[in-house]
Amino acid sequence: MFSPMAPSPRHPMTNDGALIEIKQFKPLLVGGLRMGGAYSDCGKAFRKLGRRLGRHMEGKVMMLCYDDEFRQRDADFEPCMPLKRRPPNDAHEAHGIEVRELPGGTCLSMLHHGPYEDLSPSYERLREHARQQGLEVLLPSREIYHKGPGILFKGNPKKYVTELQFPIRSSS
Repeated sequence: MFSPMAPSPRHPMTNDGALIEIKQFKPLLVGGLRMGGAYSDCGKAFRKLGRRLGRHMEGKVMMLCYDDEFRQRDADFEPCMPLKRRPPNDAHEAHGIEVRELPGGTCLSMLHHGPYEDLSPSYERLREHARQQGLEVLLPSREIYHKGPGILFKGNPKKYVTELQFPIRSSS
């Protein structure tokens, strides 16, 4: 009997039981605030996005990562908020927020359970899987926050759920 969680070449399990799968993702309208620095600075950007675009939000917030390796203090990243529609005026642009459509495509995807500080090994598992499968990883990668800190309470970081997506193309 087929089990949707059974490992296969298309859906292999990592050593910690996390499922890696190939997914299609659709084009997505987002408002983003690209920045450089430490990843921990993204909270300020998410608050700014929420104030300026929150009423237009639809879906889970995410972060686009433009570096092909982990960078502690000088990372290039973009907190983003998916939008139902383009906001009616351009007032958000005065605050450094860019509204645009992210392209659709194919990605390697994996759910990471736990604190953001522990994301690095999950990123490495995805990179290694891409190498083994002969896949070219495209930038930016995506972190989609399915469960994280709330607005008022931090919550338990051990219960955070972050989907890592690496856009890919076959290198053959």
